[in-house]
Amino acid sequence: EDAAQVNKFTGIAPEVAIHIPWDKVDTFNEIADYSQNLGLKITAINPNLFQEEEYKFGSITNSKPEIREKAIGHIMECIDIGRILRIPYLSLWFADGTNFPGQGDFIKRKKWMLQSLREVYSAMPDFMSMLLEYKFFEPAFYHTDLPDWGQSYIFCKNLGEKAKVLVDLGHHPQGTNIEFIVANLIDEDILGGFHLNCRKYGDDDLTTGSLNIYELFLIFHELIKGNADDYRKTAFMLDQSHNIKPKIEAMIQSVISTQEIYTKALTIDNKCLEEAQENQD
Repeated sequence: EDAAQVNKFTGIAPEVAIHIPWDKVDTFNEIADYSQNLGLKITAINPNLFQEEEYKFGSITNSKPEIREKAIGHIMECIDIGRILRIPYLSLWFADGTNFPGQGDFIKRKKWMLQSLREVYSAMPDFMSMLLEYKFFEPAFYHTDLPDWGQSYIFCKNLGEKAKVLVDLGHHPQGTNIEFIVANLIDEDILGGFHLNCRKYGDDDLTTGSLNIYELFLIFHELIKGNADDYRKTAFMLDQSHNIKPKIEAMIQSVISTQEIYTKALTIDNKCLEEAQENQD
């Protein structure tokens, strides 16, 4: 209902992502009708693989097979829900990692993750794609099993064409050139989508455009320039956490700010820019 209010006031946010088990209901056919009546379409589903105490030492990278199987089972449950609701995106983020040297074997954990993701990938219906999100630290502090776009890229390439990289703007080290990453993911045809937010230091999940508007402008420029015929296939989602601002107002600010910045990026004369670059002007 909150998401419907955002769309009611802006007219530019008709889609919503759900998070399981937080948004779990007894009958998902009913929620499909309910969301449609609100003017919304459910287009992404996120399994929760970090809340359970059993995932303290990892979910699909846990050294205990029964924990890995539980995590896989939960993702399969989300795929089943997605099949009922015809949700096009399975969005995956893993908190898996370690806090101390020697706590886990890097390569064993990598292989467990790949094996688990292959099982999940093979179970997805034809209309569903996997979005694989990375984060360089937190909650793990020594190493994270999916820390950056390169590692996510490796897994996606091993899985197949329906696996794409998801870029969360707050999941990078300070000073990272995110627009460079986006340009390369587009060039490799493996950019799947974004979690839009803003940050100052860590994964702050603040209102989009509240701090670094220019960064998002440059990201949109690369998206428009490098993916002009296909940019509508990119999933744009808001991943934010508001405890100071009222949530609906914060979302309204975010979607309007995103649209404004994207529109400004459309005004760039790319032909003129390319000529200036070639002439070293």
